[in-house]
Amino acid sequence: MIGDDLDELLDDASGSRASYRSRPTGGGRGSHGSRGSRGRARRRGRTAHKLIAVLVVVAGVLCGGIYGAGKVIGRVTAGESAIDYSGPGDGSVIIQIQAGSTARDIARVLASAEVVRTPAAFVNAAAADERSRSIQPGFYRLRQHLRAADALATLLDVKSHTLFRLTITEGMTVKQVLTALAERTGQPLPALEEIVRRPGELQLPSYAASVEGYLYPFTYDLRPGASATATLKGFVDRFRTETAGLGIEAGAAALGRTPQDIVTIASIIEREVKNPDEGPKVARVIYNRLADTSGRFRRLDLDSTTRYALDEYEGPLTQSQLASNNPYNTRKVAGLPPGAISNPGKWALESALHPADGPWTYFVSLPKSNVTIFATTDREWQEALARYRSEGGS
Repeated sequence: MIGDDLDELLDDASGSRASYRSRPTGGGRGSHGSRGSRGRARRRGRTAHKLIAVLVVVAGVLCGGIYGAGKVIGRVTAGESAIDYSGPGDGSVIIQIQAGSTARDIARVLASAEVVRTPAAFVNAAAADERSRSIQPGFYRLRQHLRAADALATLLDVKSHTLFRLTITEGMTVKQVLTALAERTGQPLPALEEIVRRPGELQLPSYAASVEGYLYPFTYDLRPGASATATLKGFVDRFRTETAGLGIEAGAAALGRTPQDIVTIASIIEREVKNPDEGPKVARVIYNRLADTSGRFRRLDLDSTTRYALDEYEGPLTQSQLASNNPYNTRKVAGLPPGAISNPGKWALESALHPADGPWTYFVSLPKSNVTIFATTDREWQEALARYRSEGGS
């Protein structure tokens, strides 16, 4: 349509110019000729304006098309050949994708490792699949000599993504962490257990009683080929980094406790409650019991510490288990257990450092509603226990 309109306007313009050049100049028809000239001039003006407008539109479309094509071509191929492998691939290689990598960054890594034949082949495959934006940083094992689309599919596969990744969740014990690490890396569990029994190379904080409590909850990219000691040290290093601003040593001194006490109390909070906003009140219950001089509360009476000693986390504890002789049984041993019972996260550590103000000396977490009831008097405690049993607790 633009072409037809343009031809029409050019014809009109040519006709107008021809009429203008052959304009009569006789005097007897001056009045009539003047009106005709003015009319033709107006038509020429309108025609010229239309012509200019159309030419502007055409130029804009042409320029926009050239710019747009140049932008797309530049992004996708950047003048590179997009030659692709045709086969299903062979061999195996481990590559690392850094945080913040673009499709072209990833393409270069893959091409360098001979996973894809050319970077442009992968960039084109990524541009054709919106999911490529969700590729996560980390280590991946891929076959070499793959079609670019197959390499992309491998990077998007959750199993491939988590192959070299380990998440330590808040409240996991060292034993649980080591078991998960052995399954993920293939390293023998006994060898990992030996390291934590002799943790000299892990560079624990000077106040740490053991490794328990210092393998910081976080999602880690496991470096292929790294020694078990280096990997575990990385977990401890993360504890140092994440807690550097908490002021554990100064905060412990202000509470009349040791830094190890803070980590131990935080580890109990992790195992006793799920809701972070309840942490400071649980901490206050523990501190109130530890500070009691009346003889009313001789023990902390916590199930979580006994469960840790017995490695029993499911179902109710039996009376014989509750009466077991071990230093973590806070129903029989006064004060805090000799060390942490889990690896606490930041919210639990902050709760231990900043307990809420209150007189509470009891708490119980309800099994169904997942809330914690706090009590001060024996009557309030019995009412809390009744509600706990009504929800199936035992």
